[in-house]
Amino acid sequence: MLAVAMSGTLIGGSVGTAFAASKVAQVTTEAQPERTALTPVPSAEYAPSSSPLHALNGYVSYSQDGYRIDAPASALADVPQADLEKLNAYIGAVNSDIKSGKLVMSAEGVAETASSEAPARQTLAVAQKAVSKRHGYIKTHWYGVEVGLDSWLTNKVEGGTWLASGAGGLATLLGGGTTAGIVAAALATAAGAIQVCQHKDGWTILYWVGPIGAGGFVCNPFG
Repeated sequence: MLAVAMSGTLIGGSVGTAFAASKVAQVTTEAQPERTALTPVPSAEYAPSSSPLHALNGYVSYSQDGYRIDAPASALADVPQADLEKLNAYIGAVNSDIKSGKLVMSAEGVAETASSEAPARQTLAVAQKAVSKRHGYIKTHWYGVEVGLDSWLTNKVEGGTWLASGAGGLATLLGGGTTAGIVAAALATAAGAIQVCQHKDGWTILYWVGPIGAGGFVCNPFG
């Protein structure tokens, strides 16, 4: 049954039996008083068509506490069970990071690194220098993590020439944040496979559904 209660949020829905559906309804009802108002995720934040989770587009809401998915069994049936389980664990981790203050929910429905997680006592000059060094980004969506690398950083990752500065250096070039180190480690082992994801404008856009790992990313090879 895909219905795991979390801190202030949960993934709702039913898979299979009437018992599962009734339990989801029960958990949803019980959690309702504790949640802040939910807002549907805008279409700009829908999972890409290349992701197996795109069947859930339109069934996702968010609040300052995190994400919630209320999809009918017909939509859930279109998503591989393994991906649903990954999504369940992923959203649990994101909502936990929001509760702990590592992430905050933006008005657009993207979980962003909290300002308190940025380096302490960073001067304006240091902050501007850090931004100028960025050659990519990391965005935490409801369906997983989106990672973008410009053409310069794509070439560095593919060629392995960034290794001298270590994962920390690559994480800085991606803009830092809660998941930057994990993303950097994953890119280190997936470097040879990312070239198919490079767009004609030079940018490489990768999507990890659920937990970030060396493999398992998806992309639009014809972007």
